[in-house]
Amino acid sequence: MMSTPALTVDAIILHQQKIVLIKRKNPPFKGSYALPGGFVDVGETVEGAVLREAKEETGLDIKIVRLVGIYSDPARDPRRHTVSACYLAEGFGTLQAGSDAACAELFDQNALPELAFDHGMMVADMLVNFTVKSIGVVRSPAKEPVDQWGDVVSEVVLGKEYTEGLDGIDGFSHAVIVLFMHKAGRKVVMRAHPRGNVEVPLTGIFALRTPRRPNPIGITTVKIIRRDENRLVVRGLDAVDGTPVLDVKPYIPQLDEGDSQGGGLDVQVPEWVRRVARVNEC
Repeated sequence: MMSTPALTVDAIILHQQKIVLIKRKNPPFKGSYALPGGFVDVGETVEGAVLREAKEETGLDIKIVRLVGIYSDPARDPRRHTVSACYLAEGFGTLQAGSDAACAELFDQNALPELAFDHGMMVADMLVNFTVKSIGVVRSPAKEPVDQWGDVVSEVVLGKEYTEGLDGIDGFSHAVIVLFMHKAGRKVVMRAHPRGNVEVPLTGIFALRTPRRPNPIGITTVKIIRRDENRLVVRGLDAVDGTPVLDVKPYIPQLDEGDSQGGGLDVQVPEWVRRVARVNEC
């Protein structure tokens, strides 16, 4: 008689920049390391189950980041056919083994032991298929791409939770803005004529600034006009209104003694940048 596969959950928990593993107390794979997880109870969502199992086995509260994948190989569990929903999550609190975990430990992702079930595959999938999140958005008068961006004044508006992260940025004259080019064409070719000019030889995309890339990420150095709480007013940002922002970094040129120039820009940096640079050269 055929029976329905059992539904389970597993969690790849990142805590203190490491991966949480438990050592199984019971069969199958008794004594082996595994991801925290277990069966979904009747009347319970898979999201609720993974939060519960993580708390029971590691003592940590978790915040789900994303679904890593669904794993359904009939042979993945020697007891019976199970289907697992694996989630990536962030852990909070004090790590402490509980439930059917003999211990709970932190491992560097590059030094993981052999894992029970198909948990090694889950971790590998998580490391290969990673995600980034937007921390803000561009507010620009340009609703569509323009030919010249040098005089365009726009705002990099970060989420309010990142406001303190901009402290000190106004000590720099320039910043590097990392963007997700959400309107870039998804068709990617390995070579193209620069700006569509057929008189220029075909050139590899990694030697071009075309937005049509395997990962449509844009990086632009801009002039800082002012900082206003979670807003950075800049000049020269080549991004249309609504473009997601991934990161903001200060622009620090390669500084020679007594030289504040970098890449043809009239660059200013805080005094501490030169002081740190001198210390690192000693």
